[in-house]
Formats: sequence, structure tokens, C-alpha cells
Amino acid sequence: MKRRSLAGPLLLILIGVWFLMSTLRPDLPLLDLAARFWPFVLIGWGALRLFEILVWAVRGQPLPRSGLAGGEWTLVVFLCLIGSGLYYVNFDRPWGNWVVGANRVEIFGHSFDFTIPEKKVDVGKATRVLVENLHGSVRITGADTAQVTAGGRKSIRALQDKDADEADRQTPVDVAVNGDVMVVRTNQDRLTGQQRVTTDLEVTVPRGLSVEVRGRNNDSIEVTAINGGVEIAADEASVRLDNIGGNVRLSDVRKSELLRAANIKGTVDIQGGKGRDIELDTIGGEVTIDGSYSGDLEIKNLAKALRIVGPNAELRVERTPGEIHMDLGKFEATNLVGPIRLTSSRARDVEIEKFTQSLELSLDHGDISLRPLATPLSKIDAHTHNGQVELTLPEKAAFDLKAATSHGEVSNDYGDALKAVSEEHHHGGGSIQGSIGQGPTIVVGTDRGSLTVRKDSGAPLAAHNEKPSDDHIQPEIEKH
Repeated sequence: MKRRSLAGPLLLILIGVWFLMSTLRPDLPLLDLAARFWPFVLIGWGALRLFEILVWAVRGQPLPRSGLAGGEWTLVVFLCLIGSGLYYVNFDRPWGNWVVGANRVEIFGHSFDFTIPEKKVDVGKATRVLVENLHGSVRITGADTAQVTAGGRKSIRALQDKDADEADRQTPVDVAVNGDVMVVRTNQDRLTGQQRVTTDLEVTVPRGLSVEVRGRNNDSIEVTAINGGVEIAADEASVRLDNIGGNVRLSDVRKSELLRAANIKGTVDIQGGKGRDIELDTIGGEVTIDGSYSGDLEIKNLAKALRIVGPNAELRVERTPGEIHMDLGKFEATNLVGPIRLTSSRARDVEIEKFTQSLELSLDHGDISLRPLATPLSKIDAHTHNGQVELTLPEKAAFDLKAATSHGEVSNDYGDALKAVSEEHHHGGGSIQGSIGQGPTIVVGTDRGSLTVRKDSGAPLAAHNEKPSDDHIQPEIEKH
């Protein structure tokens, strides 16, 4: 009887899961994940084949002359070609070096570097600086000056030296005053040939001016030490902002790898599209994030309200003296000031510690772990359809508790002070109810999962995160 490998069926299962996830969750960056982690398919395949050979050896069966059959080697080659192609297309962005002409696409040529002569222009009565750069990077720094200074480097891809020189001549960096706006323009749109120009700008401006940046395929945009406002059409660029005195608005965000803003005195408004990581630190005004972001959201030290609206989650927090971390599978927060409202329609565990004021929480799938900061407590209303619930309350807190699970075990640290009832049927289920003193109403529940009410011992929440019993069906958490 010919022995069959498990690698083929498992590969079919993996492909099936891929297409299923792309249908059920079109918002997931599956191509991005595949481009990054495709070598794990080969590693897993090799490990499985090695395991199979060890099993055959233990059973005394004849070992194969070669580790892989000819057809399997062909499949390995195809996987390598496809995986390498995905990575190249997704991260190297080869179209950045292709120039589409009227009759052909040029993928050959060389890169020629040019130094941009530094230009200085008095701002006069201008109150705003507008930087237009279609391709490249922009760095803007505020300084104690009355002039706008622009310089940097330029890279031109062309077939010959003379073509690059002509493209350089056609795309000078202009700095000019237009009414109350100082315009810095790279003029890349003047090119009519098949050259491609990438301009890396270094711009110094008076601190008191506002800044606006427009681009199309910028690699990165950095703005620091500006007392005015900042407005950026981010597109695919990574954005880094630091020490901004006015309001910040990031619009037209498509596939930015990183949006970072720190030490902002005004508001922060991030609108539109899709991106990856967002980092916000020390923001004086309100923060609004609207869009779909597949990476990590790191948020801390917000003086005013935070509002996040996405296709699968919505969050509102009055103030964030502490920090928030959120990714595709987990929401962790500490030291929040409510009212707090979080709803999520995707699988996501939620852990909130040291919060004050009211909390409203609703999950479709995911565990809930809550630990208010101190007395007096405020109203809490938290529910998950599929996941365990753990509520840790201050030892001397006053409250009116209503907690229930439909399928799962119940655990109560308060003893006879609260009434705990366990159902007799095989699915489990039960409730914990009762009042201690005169306090706010706390309602927590789960349709499928264990329910635990603890007295606060002062230990970190992680110390209590035990796995649920067999009655609890752990939801599948999607990780980025």
C-alpha cells in the first residue's frame, strides 16, 4: 500500500481557510500577512514530513529514498515564486520604478541622484506653508526664523544621463508667496516623458505658521516644532508629528504603515481609508479616529475625549490619563476616565483596569476582564455573547450586582454576601446577585462562558486570567 503524506490535505485546508476568511472578513489584510509570513508554510511542511519519517522509522517501515516526491518539489518551487512575488509586490512596490508612457511601460534604466539647491524666501505676510510633493518624502521643521528654507535631494530614474538631466531641469523646487500662503512645490507633474522623479525635501519654516502637506506616493512625512496647525493628505505615507501647537488633521489615509503624533496641544483628527499602526502620546485636544486599521493602536495621555469609529468597533472615552492598546484580537486599557463605551462585532478580548466613571461594553465574541480603580463605583453594563467574564471589585465597594451566564460555571469570592445560583442542567449556567451597601447597579453577563466575581486583592489582572473550564467554549481570536 502506497503511503500518503498529510502535507497535501493540510495545504488544501490552509488554502480553503484563506478563501473562507477573505469572504467572511474582507477587512483583514490577508495579502499583507501572506507576504510577510509565507515561509512558515514551508517550515510547517518540512516539519510535518520529518515527523512522518520519524513515525515510519519507529514502526520499522521502509524510509523514502528522498524526503519529497518530484511533484512536491514542483509545488515547493511554485510556493517560493508566489511568496517571493507577493513580498516584492506588497513591500518593494515595483510600480514605483515603472513609468507608464503613452505606448510602453519602462522597467529598465538607472537611478541618478541630484542635490537640490537650497532656497530661502521671506514669508512676508504669509500665515501658512503649503508643500506639494507627489513622490518622495517631506521633513518640515519649525525654527526661529522669518524665512522658508527648502532643499534636499532628488532621485531620477531614466535610461540615460541626458534624460535624467532634462528631467531635473523640468522639476525645480519652487518656493514662492501666493497671497497669505507660502508654496513649496516640486513640480513633478511637469514631466511629459517616461522618467520618474522622487524628491526628498527638507523644509525649515517659522514656528508660528500653519503647515499643509499634499502628496500622492510619499514614503514619509515628518513635521516637528510647529506652533500652528498641521493638515496632511497622508495617502500611503508614514506620518510622524511632534511638538505641534495647533490642531492636527490627517485625511485620505489609505495604506499608511504608521501614523504617530506626540506632544500635540490641539485636536487630532484622523479620517478615511485604511492603515496599519497608530501611536498617539500626550494630546491636549479631542482625538477622533475614523477608518479601518489593521495594526496596533497605542494611545496614552489624552487630556480630552477619544472617539474611534471603525467597521467592526466603536470606542468613546472621556479622558485617557493612562494608556490603551488595541489590535485585531485584544483591547487592553488602564487608568481611563469615563463615561466609557466600547462595542465590537469581531472576536476581541477586553481587559480594562483602574477605570473610573461609567462603563458600557458589548462584545460578540471575547473574554471580558474588568477592574475598577476605587470607590465609589459607577454604573457598569458589560456583556459578551461568547467568552468568560471576570469582574474584580474593590473590597469595600458598595454596589448592586446582577451577573449571569447561560452556559458556564459561576464563581463568587464574596461568599454569602452575594447569592450565587448554579443551574443543574449539563450546559451549566447560573447567576450571582445581591447588594452590598448603597451603590450603583453593575450588570455583567455572558451567553456562553464562565462568570467570576472577585474581591480586589491588589494583584495585577493577569494573575487572575486562568483558562476557563471545559464548559466554556473559548472563541477563536484573530491575531494580526
